[in-house]
Amino acid sequence: MPSRGGFFGKIVDFLNRFSGKGKGSTGRASRFGSFAAGIDSKNEGMHRAIRLCDEALDAVSDRIILMNRLRDVQARMNEAEGYNRLTEDDAVDLKELLDRYASLARESRQLQYQTTSFDPGVTDMERHEDAAPRAIGEIKIAEGRQRIYRQDMGYLEGERMVLEDDRERLTNALEFVEKFSIGMVLFFGALTIFLVLLHAMQGMQTFYLLAATTLIVLIVGWLLYTLRVRLRNELALNNRKQHRAVNMLDTKTANYAHFTNFLNYEYKKFKVRSSQMLESNLEEYTSYKQLIRRLDSVRSIMHQTGIAIEMFLKDRNIHIPFASVEKFAQTANIDDQKHIYREAAREKGVLERSLSALEQRHTELWAELMHIKDQSGGADMDYLINEYMIKAGKMMVYDDTNDGKEILMEEEKNDS
Repeated sequence: MPSRGGFFGKIVDFLNRFSGKGKGSTGRASRFGSFAAGIDSKNEGMHRAIRLCDEALDAVSDRIILMNRLRDVQARMNEAEGYNRLTEDDAVDLKELLDRYASLARESRQLQYQTTSFDPGVTDMERHEDAAPRAIGEIKIAEGRQRIYRQDMGYLEGERMVLEDDRERLTNALEFVEKFSIGMVLFFGALTIFLVLLHAMQGMQTFYLLAATTLIVLIVGWLLYTLRVRLRNELALNNRKQHRAVNMLDTKTANYAHFTNFLNYEYKKFKVRSSQMLESNLEEYTSYKQLIRRLDSVRSIMHQTGIAIEMFLKDRNIHIPFASVEKFAQTANIDDQKHIYREAAREKGVLERSLSALEQRHTELWAELMHIKDQSGGADMDYLINEYMIKAGKMMVYDDTNDGKEILMEEEKNDS
C-alpha cells in the first residue's frame, strides 16, 4: 500500500494499519519471529496470537509517535495561546507598541551611527566647553603675533645676509686699497730715486719733475687715505648693523618660540590645528549635544515602551521567546501567531482522535488475544504474552523526547 505524503497522511496510514484495509499490510518481519519458528504450523491459535501481539506493539509504537507529536503541538499552542486570546483592541494596542519600539530602535541605531561621524576633537569638547570660547580669542592673538614675528624673522634674516655680503665686499675693497697704497708708495719712491740719480749723474734739471711727483704723491695719498677712512667707517657701521640685526633676530626668535609653544599646547589640548578649526568644532559640538540629547530621549522612550510591552505580555500570559524586547518587536507577528494557534488546534484534534482510535484498536487486539488465551491457553501463550508485555514496557519507558521513527528503528535493531 503506498504511503501518503504529509503529517496527516502518516496519521491516516497509522489508522489504516489497524483497519480492515491495513491488516497484515505492513510487510515487516514479526518481532516474535524466533519464538514463532518453534511453534507448530498447525497451531493457528498461537500464530494468530503472534500476529495480534505484533499489531498491538505497532499500536504502542504509533501511540508513542502521536503522543510526541501531540506534545509538540501542545507546546506550540501554549506559545500562541496568549495571542489567540487577544481582542481586536488588544491586538491593535500591541501592534502599535511593537511598531513604536521597532521604530525607536531603528532611530536609536541611526543616531548612534551619526555620533561616530564626528571628529574626536568635537566629542572631546565636552571637557572644554566653558574654556573654549576664551581660548579662541587667545589663540587668535597668538596666531597673529606668531605670524608677525615669523615675517619679521624672515626680513631680519634677509637683512643679515645682505649685511654679510656688504661686509665681505667692503673688506675686499679695503684690502685692495691697502695693497694699492703700498704699490703707489713703491712706485713713487722708485720714481723719485730715479729722478735724483738722473740729476746727479747727467746733471739734468729734475726740480720740476720732483715737484710734480711730490704733488701727485700728496694728492694720491690724500685720496687713498680718505678712501681707507671711508671704508673703515663703512665696515664699522656694517658691524653695528649686523649686531643690531642679530640681537633683534634673537629677540624675535624667542618671542616666536614662546607663541609657538603656547599654540602647540593649546592645539594639543583642544585637538585642533588652528583657531578656525576650534571655532568649527565648537559649532559642531552644539549639533553633537543636540544629537546626544535626542539619542538619550529616544533610548528613554524605547526603554519605557519596552517595559510597557513586557507588562502587556505579562498581563496576558504571553512569553517572549527572545532575550531582548527589540528582537521580539522585530519578529513578532500577531496574525501569524493566531494562525499558528488555529493550525495547532486543528492538528491537536486530529491527533487526539487518532490516539483515541489507537486506544480503541489496542483494546480490541488485547480482548481478542485474551479470547485466544482462554480457548487455547498454555505455557507458550503465557510466554508470548509475557514477551509482549516486556517489549511494550520497554517501548513505553523509552525516552519520549525521541522521534517515533527512531523508536521503530531501535526496535527493529533489537529484534535483529
